[in-house]
Amino acid sequence: MECIAVQFGAGNIGRGFTAQLFHESGYEVVFVEAVPSVVDEINRRKKYTIHIVGDGEQDVEITNVRALHSERVEQVAEEVARAGIACTAVGVNVLKQVAPSLARGIALRSQNPDAAPLNILICENQLNANEILRSAILQQLPADLHGYVDTHVGFVLCVVSRMVPVMTPEEKRQDLLAIKVEAYKRLPVDAKAIKGETPEIVGLEPVENFLGYVERKLFVHNAAHAMLGYLGWLKGYRYVHEAMADEETRGMVQESMAEVAEALIRKHGFTREEMEEHVTDLYHRFQNAALGDQIARVARDPERKLRPDDRLTGAARLLLENGLEPSGFCTAIAAALLYDNPEDVSAVALQRRIEEE
Repeated sequence: MECIAVQFGAGNIGRGFTAQLFHESGYEVVFVEAVPSVVDEINRRKKYTIHIVGDGEQDVEITNVRALHSERVEQVAEEVARAGIACTAVGVNVLKQVAPSLARGIALRSQNPDAAPLNILICENQLNANEILRSAILQQLPADLHGYVDTHVGFVLCVVSRMVPVMTPEEKRQDLLAIKVEAYKRLPVDAKAIKGETPEIVGLEPVENFLGYVERKLFVHNAAHAMLGYLGWLKGYRYVHEAMADEETRGMVQESMAEVAEALIRKHGFTREEMEEHVTDLYHRFQNAALGDQIARVARDPERKLRPDDRLTGAARLLLENGLEPSGFCTAIAAALLYDNPEDVSAVALQRRIEEE
């Protein structure tokens, strides 16, 4: 197969993270994107710049790229048929919309007896995203190709941890494709889901204990971010690094993370050394003022973040299951219930529910 990476989604993660890994691994990146202006601009320039800020600050030029509009199903399918790797970063709710072109590409691929297995990296940060995509693709294919999918297509869940803050309208006006990111570029993936040989991609880390890495991302990285967001909002901060600099807030986050780290060690067998290293690295990254990561971004959608299995309530339940007291998480949950950002649709809906119910 050709050294082509088909990247569904040219947003923060697709353009600001995975495309860099593919580029540095020698792939030509073909973006599949729904926003016409982004497609046109990528095709006009054939390159764009990622601005790495904070530690390791530098500008990285991503070259050898082109783009197709997502509605061009047949053209996208032809790229999938000859690709070395595919990747989604579109949002779980959009996965069903990319399934037809992926299915058509897989059908074309099945006609080539020399075609290697196709691994699809799924960068959606939801544990069942692989089943959602697989089911949607199977619905588009005749029954006689279902066996081919089972043996030749890997639906590989990924843990995406690179922080990519939202660009301001002014920044977008200056450069539609510009993107600001942190230097961190590790991508743990589910080793057991890979079909055929493991792709040689910079930053790709196949792990056997994938659920452990998913829960570590959710209950440490995402949970700490949410705590900083909701507690920071109550104190009037605008940026994550400001909340992290607040002694009281930082102390509560650190205490809670120490407790959840202990629970994850007991449940998944992480060593204390690797958990301490992971948490320390996160704190360092949260303090990166150059990212300009906004409280409103990490606090966005409190209804989802308060779900029983999500970052705050889920972490509190994990602590209780392991005989630990989730006092810090209870405070963060209370703060989330007080998050009344009028520009956040979910926050407005939540405040209405609290008032009515």
